[in-house]
Parts: sequence; structure tokens; C-alpha cells
Amino acid sequence: MIIQEIIAIAGKPGLFRILITNRSNLIVESMVDQKRLSIPGTSRISSLADITMYTTAEDILLMDVLNRINDHVGKGDLPDIKGNAQATKDFVDEVVPEMDHERVYNSDLKKLVQWFGILRENKAFPLTNEVKDEEKLEDKTNAESEVDSGEEKPKAKKAAPKKAATKKPSAKKVAPKKPAGKKTVAKKAPVKK
Repeated sequence: MIIQEIIAIAGKPGLFRILITNRSNLIVESMVDQKRLSIPGTSRISSLADITMYTTAEDILLMDVLNRINDHVGKGDLPDIKGNAQATKDFVDEVVPEMDHERVYNSDLKKLVQWFGILRENKAFPLTNEVKDEEKLEDKTNAESEVDSGEEKPKAKKAAPKKAATKKPSAKKVAPKKPAGKKTVAKKAPVKK
């Protein structure tokens, strides 16, 4: 299953598969009970593809952690996450020994095991990141075709900068100055009767 299609929604338990997206909302299907919901675009959602787990070295993508758990468990049983927090912590330590215990809390581990159980019930394994795989394949194909043809793609030419149009200064009309000290009185036209 493609991990970009799977999300967690704040305030709603479980995981959801994205069916339709548009500007104002998402149509999703619960991976727990297969009910469809319309989620407003203002909801806080997290794509599983964007989540990482803290380790003592470089952080690991959640997809890789979930795939590791699947390889480790196979068809075996998961630890009881409701009962013993230490059992959950020990289980995850077996799969991800480099996990940073100072930054990963027991509640995070509990959620990780819950999500794994939901994904396994929905036969989602192995999780893939198909978009990136396609991009890599496309880039590789483009590079091979350039090498095979022996030609490089022509680079786009830059447009020459336009010169600014220069305006000639317009002649300003100046009103004649009146001599100082003389008052001008408007004469009234005679009225005819």
C-alpha cells in the first residue's frame, strides 16, 4: 500500500485512507470500521509518510519502522499494549534498537503498535513510497535517454532585457505674471433691457 494515502486525524482514533481530495475537504475511509467520512480542510491531519521516529543517530521514517515490525513479527502476536508499557517498550527495542528513549514516550510506542495492528489487519504491508520510486525511475530513464542519444537537452534561452522607453520632457505652459501692486477688477457686462 502507498503510505501517502494513509493519514491520522487529530481527535479521531485509528487510521484513515484518503479516497478523494478537493479544496475544502477530504473524503476518507476508516481503516478500522470502513466507514466513510468527510473531513474539513481545517482539521489537523498527519500523513504517515511525513512522520519520523527519533533515534540516537539519524531519524527513521515511520514507514521503515512499520516495515521492520512487519518483518520481525510476521504472523505472530503483538504485545498487549493495554496491559504492560514495559512489554511494548521491549518489543519496539527489539525492532528499533537505536530508538532515542528520551524523546520517544510510552504513548508514542503504544500508538505505533496500534497503527501496526490496523495496517496488518488491512493487509497494507509492505508499505511503499511509490511516488518517490516513480520519480527515481523517471529521472533514471531521462538520464539514460540523454546518454544513449549522445546529446544534451538544449537549455532554454533567456529573454533579452527590455530597454526602458525614454520620454522627452514636455514643455510646461506658464501663465503670464501679473504686475505687482495693481489690482484687477472684473468688469461687469452691461445688461440690456
